[in-house]
Order: sequence, then C-alpha cells, then structure tokens
Amino acid sequence: MPFHNAPNHANPSPSLADPTYTGDLGDGLICRWSTRADLDKISQLYATVFRDSDDEPLNVVAGDEARIFMSQGFPLMGAEDFALVEDTSQPARPIVAATSYWRRQWSYGGIPFGVGQPENVATFTAYRNRGLVRALFDMFHARSAAAGHLVQAITGIRYFYRQFGYEYALDLGGYRSVPLASIPAKEANEPEPYSLRLAMLDDIPDLQELYNQRRAAGLIWHETDDAFWRYHITSWADPAIQGRDPALVGLIGKLHMIVDSDGKTCGYVWLAAKRWGRSQFVLALELFPHVNWQRALPCLLRLFRKVGEQTPPVAGNNKEWQDIGFELGRAHPVYALLGDKLVAGSGAPPYAWYVRVPDVPAFIRHIAPVLEQRLAASILVGYSGQLTLDFYRSGLRLHFEQGQLKSAEPWRGSAHVDEGDAGFPPLVFLQLLFGYRSLAELNEFFPDVWASDTAKLLIDILFPKQPSTVYALTFT
Repeated sequence: MPFHNAPNHANPSPSLADPTYTGDLGDGLICRWSTRADLDKISQLYATVFRDSDDEPLNVVAGDEARIFMSQGFPLMGAEDFALVEDTSQPARPIVAATSYWRRQWSYGGIPFGVGQPENVATFTAYRNRGLVRALFDMFHARSAAAGHLVQAITGIRYFYRQFGYEYALDLGGYRSVPLASIPAKEANEPEPYSLRLAMLDDIPDLQELYNQRRAAGLIWHETDDAFWRYHITSWADPAIQGRDPALVGLIGKLHMIVDSDGKTCGYVWLAAKRWGRSQFVLALELFPHVNWQRALPCLLRLFRKVGEQTPPVAGNNKEWQDIGFELGRAHPVYALLGDKLVAGSGAPPYAWYVRVPDVPAFIRHIAPVLEQRLAASILVGYSGQLTLDFYRSGLRLHFEQGQLKSAEPWRGSAHVDEGDAGFPPLVFLQLLFGYRSLAELNEFFPDVWASDTAKLLIDILFPKQPSTVYALTFT
C-alpha cells in the first residue's frame, strides 16, 4: 500500500506525465504540456501576472524568463516542461495558467536524490480560485514521480503550497549588508592584490571545486554539474539578449573569477547584474583555502563597489544605492569579518524552502546509510528495536537490528490511543527529517508533537538539528 505523508493528496495518474496528455477542466479549459510554440503566450502570462498591481506596466523581465527556460542548453528543463492551462473558448486560445518543471539533484549527508521543482507558478487574475494550479501540480507531481524523484521543493509565497502537501523544512536565502561608506579606502600607490574577470568555460573545474568546499557544513546540498556552470557562463552571450539592457533581461547575475596579480584563480563571486532596492547583491562568494579572507575582503569590497557603479536598477527602483548586500544564507565568513560594519537593522533572516516527500518510508530507506552512521557514532551503537511515529492520519515504523535499518514502512495506530513512540502533525515530521528543527523545538512550537522518554534519545540521534544552506541557484 503506498504511503502518503499528506493523505489528502492522492498520487496523480502516471498518464499526466505523458507529453501528449490533455485534460478537460470544463468551460473550454484544457491542461496539457507545452511545446516551443507556446513561448509567446507563456511570456505574456508571466509579464502580466508578475506585477504588484494591474496598473503597472507589463513585467518585461518576468516575460523574458519563459524564453530563458525554453532556451537551448538550459540545464533544468526543456521546452516541453511547462504544465499549462489553455482557454480554448477564446479565439486567441490564451494560456491562462502555467508552471515550469525543473529537475534538480540534492544530497542528504552525501547521498544523492532527485528533486522536482515547480518554478514561476502563474494564473491570470480572472481565472483564479478555479482549481487550475491544483491541476497543474497534479501534472507536475506525476512527471516528477515518473522521473524517480523522491522529493519536490519550491521557493514559493507564504502558505500557498501547504495545500499541495508541502512543508517549510530548509533555510532559503538570508542576507546582511555593509554600507558603501564603510568600505575601506586603498592605501595610496598600493596595487590591488586581486581583480575580477568574467568566468570562462575553462573555469568550470575551479567553480565546481570552490562551490563544493562548503557542502560538509550542511545536511542538504544542491548538486551541480558542468551543464549548470556552462549555462551560467554562456547565457549572457545568447544572441536574443545581445545589446539589451541587463535590467530588462530575465537573467539575474554574472559569474566572476577572483584572480591575484599573477592571474591565478583564488575564488569566485556571483554578482547581481541588476539592482533591487538600495543594495548591490553578492549572490555567492567562495575563496580557496590558501586565501586569507581577512586580508582579501577589503579589496573585494572595493571590487564589488566598482561593479555596482555599472549595475543598472530594475524598472521602478528609485532608491539610492547605499550598500553591498551579501545574500549568503544564515552564516558565512564574510559576516564574521564585517562585524560592526554590517548595517544595523538591515538584511533579512532566511526564508524557507517548501519541501514535499510523497513517500516518506521510501525516502528513509534511501538515506538509511546516514541514519546508520549516526547510530554507529552514538551511545546507542548497535541498537536493535523499532521506532513508531504517529502522524495522526498516517504513520511510520522503523525497525533496526544491530544498528542497521532493516525496514521502514507505513504504520497506523489506534484512533484514540497513543500507541506510537512519538507523534507529529501531518508534514511537521519533515522539519525534523531535514534537520530544520530539533525534537525539543518542535515540541515547544507544537503541543501535538510528543515523544516518550525512551524514544527521545533515539530520535535525537537519528534526526539531529543540522543546518543546510541550499542555494536556490536560480537563473532569474
């Protein structure tokens, strides 16, 4: 029997994943998968929907994102990977709702797993509250399942995606700012020890190595490959955007290599190619271990300021440029080094990824080596026994023998008796599973999270709180 962490959301039919699928939603509305011929209509949808009000001009940047997603070489999806709703009752047959389907790969303690990510979910105002997004997500979930993905994740708006079985379970973003006035001046007649140059294809091995340096600090990590870096490097050379104002292009930033006076690569930085609000954003920053961060940072700040002087503001941004914003998650060496130079009250704590795990036992079985390693390094080494977790509308039973996970299967306790070893409201267990919150924190936040005295120790060993910086690494 299949297990669903959110039993209200049944698995959609596999046929929904088929490129030829067409669903009748009534009133002339059909849902289907895209072709390249749909590009202009999807662009129109995005440009119209992604505005703060209907009185604003069309969002040209959002419209351009559809072109990016369908462009040759885009590493996360193809032209046939938009789930969309078309109104066939209208002469122009407009596309009135759509979302893209991205293929990601993350890892859990070093164990890779596939992730489907819906991106740019949009519906025309007149077509909302009619279940169109639910139909699109049925298609998306079916295609993600067909690809063997164990998880789906989205960086979406507040609350909305909970209704489709998603739960906030990982840090997303977070930034701190340093004012331009705090950037130290260069000593007179002293050459800068570092400079920036745009990344080239030959830099991909260095980019991959630099990116992976920080992976051990987090439980969940977004895996990248050559195609990912290649697109980041070459996307700005697309003839479709040559000569266009960067502020009107859907791409978000440019990769730069940090090189010393001998031309040797010392690190990389991903700098925003446009400015939102008052900040020039640094979206990623890494240095090789031989580089002293403290000595390098003053020069890097001056280099980032120089790039910022040429960075155009996005449409409608009339704010004066005031600072360098480091969008580097909850913790980063730069934050510690900047100390009191950070703008008081500026920046923002991390938001969160929504995560969906349609088959929790299957995911537990997949990451079993991590759980077994945690037991082997604990005071319960060689543990034998079972752990039953009550999710109130479903549940999970884990069975261990001599420290090895022998089974992970669905389980259901009695309706009115606490038969399990611990209990979690539906989906809340995902926060524990992904290291986002500890058992003690969840017990404090949610009165219906509980664990027996004997289970607490085992749960803390199997599912400790462990931070993750999962870079969205979006292109737009």
